[in-house]
Amino acid sequence: MTKFKSRETAPNRCAELRLSLLQASIYAIVGVQLPFFAIWLSARGLDALEIAAVFAAQPVIRIVSMLAASRRADRIGDHGALLVGCMAAMAAAYAVMGWSAGFVPLLIAGAMVALAQGPLAPLADGVTFGEARRRREAGLPQLHYSWVRGWGSMSILVFLAASGPVAGALAVDNIVWLLACVAALACLACVGSLIGFGSSGPRAERDAGGRLSRPELVALVIAAAALVQSSHSMVNTFGALHWKEQGHSDTFVAFAWVAALATEVVAFLMAARWFGGEAKAGAFLVIGAIGAVLRWLLMSADPGPFGIFFAQALHGASCAAVQIGPAYLLAELGGKERLAQSQAWLAAAIAGGTSLLTFLAGPLYAQAGERGYLAMAAVAFVGLLLSCAVAQLCAPRRARAEAGRKAHAEPEHSSA
Repeated sequence: MTKFKSRETAPNRCAELRLSLLQASIYAIVGVQLPFFAIWLSARGLDALEIAAVFAAQPVIRIVSMLAASRRADRIGDHGALLVGCMAAMAAAYAVMGWSAGFVPLLIAGAMVALAQGPLAPLADGVTFGEARRRREAGLPQLHYSWVRGWGSMSILVFLAASGPVAGALAVDNIVWLLACVAALACLACVGSLIGFGSSGPRAERDAGGRLSRPELVALVIAAAALVQSSHSMVNTFGALHWKEQGHSDTFVAFAWVAALATEVVAFLMAARWFGGEAKAGAFLVIGAIGAVLRWLLMSADPGPFGIFFAQALHGASCAAVQIGPAYLLAELGGKERLAQSQAWLAAAIAGGTSLLTFLAGPLYAQAGERGYLAMAAVAFVGLLLSCAVAQLCAPRRARAEAGRKAHAEPEHSSA
């Protein structure tokens, strides 16, 4: 038995590293998009209203594409092939955008980017959770999803830092080609990282049942997570603007967001191996909701520099923990026939909630300033109440599952 485990350790570790590369690849483009896409659109001649229209159209298109693509991938049982196709399409869409001029062509090209980019995260999660389930069913060492997903956030941080000097050395009009190149290289990285993760066959062959386990609990998990994540709308939209109005420098604003992203990375990388991972899924959701309520209450008090950095440091709880917990819960509740779809439902709910609260945050911030964060705290508090209900409902289920795993493992151990 010992020899068998030692032979399995290296391949399993290699699979985890390749899945980490997959997550890093799909999120790399975000580190370039965030600071420079709007700048490029402005350099292309679009005014503020036209830029806003390009950005406003993308979330709706992402929702549609992620729901359709994840359903298709789960049905055919091959998430990787569709993921690579979407990555290639995104690189091509940026190239089309580079050859476009005028508001309408750029709006259409931007919609093509969103159409291709929308399904990437659910499809990558489908591959990751498929491997995690395969290991569990084969009695192999556990795959730590949060560790794998953490490299996606690390990738954003690295590309955010690296893209500044690179973009600064380019003419502004060439930034779109930087985006296209990053997307193309990410596509090649995805191809390499997916080697060995094959198709699991059509859904009918993989799972004859096809019924959703506990649909009311699935809806509760999605509602709780969507409320907490959507409550970030005000800080994402007006945080930097408010700090500038307080007299803080651009460097301060940049480091405030680096602090947030750094704590997100730490939370992801530490969650599985140090804080219980999958076994604590419900607790992650509750802790994240508590972190969000505290963060917005602190923001509403208009804190000084140290208070701002402390509030931003809560991002590891308010954002990362609220990604980790629901991801684990939905992977279990959705079953192996809905590995990508369940994650897409969550992403779609968050995107819809974020769009609504972002729209409402404008007049709220204009009227109340930093006091508008109290409304975000109220939204997060409702999410906290639902999170507590999820944790209560999931506790007996998880206890039964753990008991079943132990009962299954005992005969194997005794026979060994």
